[in-house]
Amino acid sequence: MKKLSMLILTAMALFGFNSIQNSTNSAVTGKVVKAYVDKGYGRMGNEWLFMDVKTNIGIVKVVIAPTFRISNLGIKEGDEVRVNGFTPPMFPNGVIKAFDIYDVTQKKDYPISGYGRGCYGR
Repeated sequence: MKKLSMLILTAMALFGFNSIQNSTNSAVTGKVVKAYVDKGYGRMGNEWLFMDVKTNIGIVKVVIAPTFRISNLGIKEGDEVRVNGFTPPMFPNGVIKAFDIYDVTQKKDYPISGYGRGCYGR
C-alpha cells in the first residue's frame, strides 16, 4: 500500500499536481478580450463563466464560476479589469480561478464566493 501511495504521489508531482507553482495567489490587470460561457471544470461538466484578459505578458484565461452560482456579470468586452485569483493544482498553468474581480472601467467590484470568501452565497 505504501508503494502504491508513493507511486501515485510521484505521478501527481510529475504532471504538475500539488506543485507550489500551481497554488500561488496572483493578480492580473488588463482588458477583457472575450467573456463567454463554456463547458467547465469538475466531474459534472457544468457550464462556467470565463473571460480572456489581455495583459502585458499575453492573454490569461480567467475561470469565474459555474452558471448555477452566477448567471452573468456586468463586465463587457473592452472593460479594464483587475482579477485576484489563484491557480488550483488541477488547472493548467496560465489559467486563473477568480475570487475577486474589480471592473476599473465601471468602478464595480464583483466578489466571487468560494476560495477566500467563506460560505457560498456571499
